[in-house]
Amino acid sequence: MSDDQRSHDRGVSDLLAFTLTFSIIVTTIALVSLGGLGAFDAVQRGATTDVAETSMVGFAETTDDHIRGDAPRRTTSMKLQGHGLSLRPSTLNVTVDGHTTNISTGAFVRETDAGTDIVYTGGAVYRVQQEGSVVSREPSFRCSPDSAYLAVLALNGRTDFASSGRVTIETAIRNRTLVSPGAGRSPSATTVSVNVSGTAYPDAWHRLFEQELSSWSNHSDPHTYQCTGISRAVVHDTTVEVRTVT
Repeated sequence: MSDDQRSHDRGVSDLLAFTLTFSIIVTTIALVSLGGLGAFDAVQRGATTDVAETSMVGFAETTDDHIRGDAPRRTTSMKLQGHGLSLRPSTLNVTVDGHTTNISTGAFVRETDAGTDIVYTGGAVYRVQQEGSVVSREPSFRCSPDSAYLAVLALNGRTDFASSGRVTIETAIRNRTLVSPGAGRSPSATTVSVNVSGTAYPDAWHRLFEQELSSWSNHSDPHTYQCTGISRAVVHDTTVEVRTVT
């Protein structure tokens, strides 16, 4: 083979090597960029969900004024960022020494674009996702060695929309009821049971009682938790009307 031919072959080989190397570099950069963008999107979705959770906890703390401070009306402002808001049916069953009351708490749900629901219901806030649920805020439920106390805030109204802007949520007291004891009766009681089977998110309630409210014991019914061996019980039901202003 002549020197010119060998020189030509080396030139072709060098060009092919350069082209292959350049293609590998470009492909690697593209893959890293795509992976980085995916990771960035995941972080962004997570941050947006955190903001949504914080806003719902803020809503819970504001509406608690209806119970603690006897406030007739409260407003909460939140930016939905394209998320949906809906009020779904949810019922908590409370029994005091055999006398049962169904409290229609409702479930106020903020649906994020990451597939996570942030739920306010009965005073509690839950972060509900495919992997399971997390308790973001406990309700005003107490079981001590001698007494039980439940302050349940129930939501009434219609809400079902999505928005990218800021909305104002108004809550106003509609009714305040002393579920137990009855009028003119003593608060003496030995057992209080809470059944969560009629709630919109029973698994979230299960996690609450099992992890955060361990003083409430399991009943033979897997949906029921009890406060036993007490001498008195008080159960409040405060119902508020919810109105959303865009």
